[in-house]
Amino acid sequence: MKRCLYILFSSIGFVGCSQNSKHAVVSKGQTVKSVYDITQYIPEETKDISEANFVEKVSSQIKHYDKEPLYYFRINKQNCLVRAYINDVNIYDDYELSNVITPIEISNILKSGPQKVTVKMYPVGDLINKDLGLENEPPATILSDKAKVDISVVMMDNKSKKGFDDEKIITTEVNPKGAAGKEFYEFSFTFNAEVPYEFEGWEKGQDLRKLNQELLRKKAVEFYQMVGKLYLNKDLNSLIKLDYVSNVRTMATAYVDKQYVLEFLEEYKNDVEKYEYKMQDIKDFDIEFMGEGKLVRLINRSQRPKLRGGSALLLTYGSNSSFAPEITLYLPEGRDLATQGFMMWK
Repeated sequence: MKRCLYILFSSIGFVGCSQNSKHAVVSKGQTVKSVYDITQYIPEETKDISEANFVEKVSSQIKHYDKEPLYYFRINKQNCLVRAYINDVNIYDDYELSNVITPIEISNILKSGPQKVTVKMYPVGDLINKDLGLENEPPATILSDKAKVDISVVMMDNKSKKGFDDEKIITTEVNPKGAAGKEFYEFSFTFNAEVPYEFEGWEKGQDLRKLNQELLRKKAVEFYQMVGKLYLNKDLNSLIKLDYVSNVRTMATAYVDKQYVLEFLEEYKNDVEKYEYKMQDIKDFDIEFMGEGKLVRLINRSQRPKLRGGSALLLTYGSNSSFAPEITLYLPEGRDLATQGFMMWK
């Protein structure tokens, strides 16, 4: 799905699941009526955005340049699981033993200059035991001396054929020694990116770590529930408004064309309207701060590879499938959390 590339970062996934919980559902054929007035949660420039004008509005803000650099990760891991961050924002998780062959596009490069990469390494748990048919053996809870991560940053021009020969290696890093025997290991490095655009990002956000954490948790859960109910109600126009700014940013940084935006909208519409979702209770999650404390999201505590580290908002459909819309929240300077609530950054 094209939409997976941009709304997640990382991020939207359809996976198998089976959970019992209280839920709400809108019956097929029921008239769509907005269940929330989302006006307070969106900037002024998005209030007139709808399915009818989305493609034209987004396309008009995507610029093209003589050179259109795109940056990617190539990650090779051994005997560990990984999460990768760019500028303190999570963009990639890998909770499987196998490696991804294709390069992983680096989103959230907001402007030229130094970019900080952080890699977090975790033990494999019971994955190797399952592969070897040793389910009764205890899971790995610490990193072994064979745990290793090689990560390369490569650049390709968007106007190239985007083949292997078009890749330019910017840097290659290997985790430093010291991971063995630890429950978790983290290392960082920087590389320099040159891009023809600049976005504000989260610079003008409040440090959410300094706010009342009970209130923050409450307001974050309320926002996630609101998004879930918009999906249940198939309220495409409200959802489009909520994440319009982030969609413009991510598609502009990928230099996409109008046809791509059109296909993106069709897939978005399909996600919203095709299935009869049931929303699971939002519980058993961790609060993750990103962007130097100016971004926050609720992540699923499940250890299942397809759910682990994903959104705490889980919408089930069919007999054994689920959909977890990624939501990253932001509180601009001067905005009161108690009375105005969060806004969606990503």
